[in-house]
Amino acid sequence: MTISQSALAVSCCFLAIVLTGCKASSDFNEDVARYTIETGPIKLEGEQVTFTDAQIQCGTQAEYWDPPLTISPDHTSAHLTEKGTAFKFADDVIIHDPSSRAPFVQVRGGFPLKVESITAMKDGEDKTTKLVEAKVGVKIDDACFQNPLPLMGVKHGEFNADAPVVFHLHLDESGWHVDRLVH
Repeated sequence: MTISQSALAVSCCFLAIVLTGCKASSDFNEDVARYTIETGPIKLEGEQVTFTDAQIQCGTQAEYWDPPLTISPDHTSAHLTEKGTAFKFADDVIIHDPSSRAPFVQVRGGFPLKVESITAMKDGEDKTTKLVEAKVGVKIDDACFQNPLPLMGVKHGEFNADAPVVFHLHLDESGWHVDRLVH
């Protein structure tokens, strides 16, 4: 009888640990936020991603855009080609502009994202929404873009390469989903 009471006590402790783990895993945390942002493509409309100088050179050589052209002393851009628009890049690539410290281009369409870091999480307007600030990159399958292209956040109404992106997430019966980016 002592053995079965011990076995029962161990079983109860194990069940309590499992149930506690289940409750904790259903709570919203960084892992849930990361998974939600990285699962499936996220629709981006007119958002901006930055390039490195090496990516600009590679894209020029691959004919994703024309060679950069200096339009004025403080503005250099490169016109997108059909190959470049196939990546869902929109508008010309801005190489040098006083409003940005890095070359950038607009993107339009559904893209897979990679979370580099989560900088803040807070409750939304109700219990089924969250706001998540994160540094993220847009994944594009091409040799020129082996690393995800950093997505610019918005600070004081302007795109800023140093600002995190703010995601509005909502919970429904199937789980957490990204609703939109908040500006």
